[in-house]
Amino acid sequence: MPQWKKNVYVLWLAVFIAGICWTMVMPFTPVYLEQLGVTHGTQLWSGIIIAVSSLCAMVMAPIWGAVGDRYGRRMMMLRAGVCLMLGYVGMALVTGPFGLFGVRMLIGLLTGFTPMAIALVGVSTPPRDVGRALGIVQTGYPTGAIIGPVVGGVLSDWIGIRGASWASAAMLAIAIGLVLVTVKEEFTPPALGKSSLLGELHAATSHRLLMAIVLITALSQAASMALEPVLVPFVKQIAGANAPGWLAGLLFSLPGVTFILLAPWWARRGERVGFEQTIATGLLASAGLYFLQTFVRGPGTLGGLRLLSGAAGAAIDPGVAALLATVVPRPLRGRAFGLNQAAGAAGASIGPLLAGWIASYIDTRFVFILTGLFCVVGFFWIKRVVTPQLRLAGNAAAELAVDQTV
Repeated sequence: MPQWKKNVYVLWLAVFIAGICWTMVMPFTPVYLEQLGVTHGTQLWSGIIIAVSSLCAMVMAPIWGAVGDRYGRRMMMLRAGVCLMLGYVGMALVTGPFGLFGVRMLIGLLTGFTPMAIALVGVSTPPRDVGRALGIVQTGYPTGAIIGPVVGGVLSDWIGIRGASWASAAMLAIAIGLVLVTVKEEFTPPALGKSSLLGELHAATSHRLLMAIVLITALSQAASMALEPVLVPFVKQIAGANAPGWLAGLLFSLPGVTFILLAPWWARRGERVGFEQTIATGLLASAGLYFLQTFVRGPGTLGGLRLLSGAAGAAIDPGVAALLATVVPRPLRGRAFGLNQAAGAAGASIGPLLAGWIASYIDTRFVFILTGLFCVVGFFWIKRVVTPQLRLAGNAAAELAVDQTV
């Protein structure tokens, strides 16, 4: 088996484990805050704590991406994995909400395990296979996210969130070991000259098409992450205060089922009709499904709509990653995926903050309207801004090819 294929499968497994670990604890932040003594504004506190990690990641992700371009993405992935493992240990040891806030802030500053795995696939896979390879690896996290919330719900009832955090740390150590032993990167350090990290990042952010594409990730993550601080309390609201923890975990994880089933299909379709077309379709469908979730009255209806949301979402994030891999030169892909993570982190901080405030001071159901609006904006952005820029870039490349043959 070629090394690049081995990398894809092992990185899928590592990202799968990381998805389990993160979603074993993240959806239950409101429950953990109650255990830590927070009695008022739990959803707002939860939104703030989720957002701080994303805000810090927004700042650091492009820097870690540029460092990966200089020194190797595999090394940066291992570094991020160790820091995240220690973050889970810290979460298990905190004694109050401010301690949890601090640990989540450090996680945002120092990690980036999954984005670096995606960048590693983007640079180590042959160009003709990179779209499908990225689609495969990006299903790893949502596959883990199917299992994680259910396991986390069971563990929260059995040994508490602290125990789930210890379990996450142990499982992530296994993923780090797999990457260390199995994954290889043929990395040649670039000739740095007088360039600096800030100069390289400025060059990347000057790429207009790149920045237009990553805004889609910001809007998509704002929509999906807005539900994190409110979904578990909302399930208790519609299913009853005595609803078991596993039910909320199951409903949280359902989109991952259809995501992993349909992501390969969306990837193949994107290769035929253009990833910008499949992303637009996914955003429009997601908007409609989020709006419908405003009106649910029971967990069954919510579960069905979340399954459909996963099917639509499978077109968006893998499509963005594949689009980046096709328009960004290989030596710059670490920075490109770092900027993409930063954009996602910006959205993942704005979404929970707004959702926590809306749920605390207006009504949880209005959060679903907010998420739908994020997707509507994303749809019009890709139609009116990204697609025309892609056409301009394609025409420029065609003209250059003609000039070189004359």
